[in-house]
Amino acid sequence: MKNIFIGLLLIFLDFHLNLGNSKIGLLPDFIGYFILSSGLFDMAEESPLFLKVKPHATGMAIYSAILYFMDLVGFTAELGVFSYLLAILSTIVSLYISYHIVMGVKEMEENRNALFNAQSLKSTWTVLAVFSILSLLSLPIPALAIISILVTIVTAICFLVAFSRSKNLYYDFVA
Repeated sequence: MKNIFIGLLLIFLDFHLNLGNSKIGLLPDFIGYFILSSGLFDMAEESPLFLKVKPHATGMAIYSAILYFMDLVGFTAELGVFSYLLAILSTIVSLYISYHIVMGVKEMEENRNALFNAQSLKSTWTVLAVFSILSLLSLPIPALAIISILVTIVTAICFLVAFSRSKNLYYDFVA
């Protein structure tokens, strides 16, 4: 669970520097996806849902590494609307992966007859999914986009806190 948490942390917290057309990611998503993929493999015995999305996480690691280097050399800025479509695709796959992680935690709760904060985690994920999609759809309306993006950031932090609690409850249970 620790590697899943670290991976999610690196994926959801996005800090970068813009230098002209170039963008330097300070916490590259591809590193987060590689760590996440490792964590999914480690937790596969707890729920098959973790293993189910491991190929998606690995694919996102490769995809986000390519985007990282495209951003670095300024090529993504030249893509225009296509970069918007790539962002939508990335968001959808990321939500798919995180949903299966949440459902994996829920399945662990049921299998072990323990509480791992799955209900709170799922509720937070639902709000995160709604605002992630809303922030992408609202990009043409700057004022609404800013509000949606800020709420998405706050919700992502809440999701990470909820997952951290799940992780801690799991480790307390297995200890």
